[in-house]
Amino acid sequence: MSSATSHPAADDPAGSGAPEVLVRRYGAGHHTVTRTPRQGPSQRGWLLIAAGATLAAALFVVWIVWGDSQKPVFKDVSFHISSSGQAYADFDLTKDPDQTVTCAVQALNQEHAVVGWNEITIGRVAEAELRGRTSTHRVPVRTTNLATTAGVDSCWSTSE
Repeated sequence: MSSATSHPAADDPAGSGAPEVLVRRYGAGHHTVTRTPRQGPSQRGWLLIAAGATLAAALFVVWIVWGDSQKPVFKDVSFHISSSGQAYADFDLTKDPDQTVTCAVQALNQEHAVVGWNEITIGRVAEAELRGRTSTHRVPVRTTNLATTAGVDSCWSTSE
């Protein structure tokens, strides 16, 4: 066998185990880099973060409360089935005085199928008919078969 390759210890007088060629090419040994310790936000930074989070939470609560207060709220009070072709639904509606609301009233048969439907739009209500922001309404519903119940399905604001 040829001894064309040299022994690593012969090329490396320091005895580090790396041949001289590699030391010249890549450098000798590892250099440690000292890093400055990472610092978190300052006291002023934490104060700004807390103020921003508080403001965001307050805006979220206002958005939720304001959005819910604008929705009309209905409550079924009673119903009356006058014939196989006619039913009446009585309900209370709570809304803002200037708000225009449309309510869908339905009549259901014994199998819970819709046999009648009527949409009624309610605008400004006279002060004498109000209890706070709540007014009572009776809506007729024409039916295709004998209904067993009648009531409000949903109400939504139609005023802009």
